[in-house]
Amino acid sequence: MNINYTTRQLIRSCSKGYLSTEFNPSLYSNSKINLKDKFPYSTFTLVAYDYDSSPIFLLSDLSEHTTNLKSNNLMSLMVCEEEKIYRLFPKFKKQFGNYEDPMSRPRITLIGEAKITKDLSHKKRFLSRHPAANLYSNFNDMNFYILKIKSAHLIGGFAHVRWFNKSELLCKDFNNFKEMEFDVIEHMNSHHKESVDLYSTKILKNKTKNWEIVGIDPDGFDLRKGKNLTRFFFEKQLNDAKKLRGVFVNLHKLASKI
Repeated sequence: MNINYTTRQLIRSCSKGYLSTEFNPSLYSNSKINLKDKFPYSTFTLVAYDYDSSPIFLLSDLSEHTTNLKSNNLMSLMVCEEEKIYRLFPKFKKQFGNYEDPMSRPRITLIGEAKITKDLSHKKRFLSRHPAANLYSNFNDMNFYILKIKSAHLIGGFAHVRWFNKSELLCKDFNNFKEMEFDVIEHMNSHHKESVDLYSTKILKNKTKNWEIVGIDPDGFDLRKGKNLTRFFFEKQLNDAKKLRGVFVNLHKLASKI
């Protein structure tokens, strides 16, 4: 895998991050802020991704971040490795006993413009990844946003640093995922539970069964069991969702031999 593809897999594997906006005190009447100058303001957020890997997130109109974005929609989103992906980002050779320095593991900051999205596929992808958000996603003050990436900064570990532009990072030239994804997910989870269990236990080495596919994109697919989320990485980008049947059949055969 090349560095562009590897980095995109890191991004897609992350389910949460740290969203930063420009806080302008002049936009607020709250005297408790006690600051007059603009400053960077960060918060924790859940995140999903569009088929091209653009981040999708959910914000309330009542939040400070929404006020900030209405004034200046340029923002950053930092995501960090959640499940160790040594195959893509190898372990740092120098260890300190059983302690692995968190600074040796990958994280990336995505920079771009946040825009409200009414695309139903964005909503479905987010809620499939974060089902608890169904409780509040339809409130009148809630809106889904998509981050239009302009640049990104990867720290893949010690001495592994790189800047990316949009064209290097985003997934391009794919077909039929928006039209087919959720039908394929429903079919696999309902009719091919044995296959999904094989993928999760034999290939991904999970110790338990009963995982469900919750998202499919050109770079791989996501599985969830309870609070746990994991990801299967395709070796290369799949350019057409019509090829998914063949992919899943071949994975079943592979997992059956392990």
